[in-house]
Amino acid sequence: MTKVLDQLWGGEIRPCDRTVRRGTEYDRLQEAAGKAYDRFWNTLTTEQKEAFAVFTDLEMQKSCISDADIFTKGFRLGIQLVLAAVCEDDTQLPQLEEA
Repeated sequence: MTKVLDQLWGGEIRPCDRTVRRGTEYDRLQEAAGKAYDRFWNTLTTEQKEAFAVFTDLEMQKSCISDADIFTKGFRLGIQLVLAAVCEDDTQLPQLEEA
């Protein structure tokens, strides 16, 4: 466990990094979105491009906050599941070995 924590601290494990495999649905959608973005971007005036750049930057900031929050909640849920699995069972129902 210490090694994993050391790797996480040292930046060797980066939960936000993802590798996208070629040919997957995500890869196809990402490519199509890029092409659509380029077509859209090329129709904008300079003023519209500046306004859109501000908008997309703000949306990216929101997305980063949301992604970090989702990661934290998922990590906490994982820890709660591990704790529930290893902690003493305090239910009132008889356990299999007691029945």
